[in-house]
Amino acid sequence: MCTDYLCSPEDNIYNISFSRFKIRDLEGGLVILDLKRQCPTEIKDVIELDAGRFIQYHFSPAFLSLREIGATLEFTVGGKAVNKFRLIERHYFRDLLLKTFDFEIGFCIPHSRNTCEHIYCLPDLDSHTSEERERERERGAGRY
Repeated sequence: MCTDYLCSPEDNIYNISFSRFKIRDLEGGLVILDLKRQCPTEIKDVIELDAGRFIQYHFSPAFLSLREIGATLEFTVGGKAVNKFRLIERHYFRDLLLKTFDFEIGFCIPHSRNTCEHIYCLPDLDSHTSEERERERERGAGRY
């Protein structure tokens, strides 16, 4: 699990909370992951220090064989408008950073629920990482 965040929980003065994260294989259309968190009917300006701060999931090595994925993210905003909301994602295989994505979402109105989808081309892996991936696959890590 990541412990090096780019900002602290106290920096979340906009009460941004991530409520859904879905990943799908663009080529085959298969939904690989669909995590939903329960959200209150009314969005309140209460900062919950750890709620919605990270999403932890594990995929089998078969995931790394995909070429393109779509990642849908749903999040809510508290009572304060957000200008130039920026989202930085880091994708890892074990402890190896594969790729960093830096998105500017833009303006988000107060008390809103927002959805965006990012399309990712998964990175080519170096030969050593590819060999590790194949060894895990041979051990029978299963599907997605």
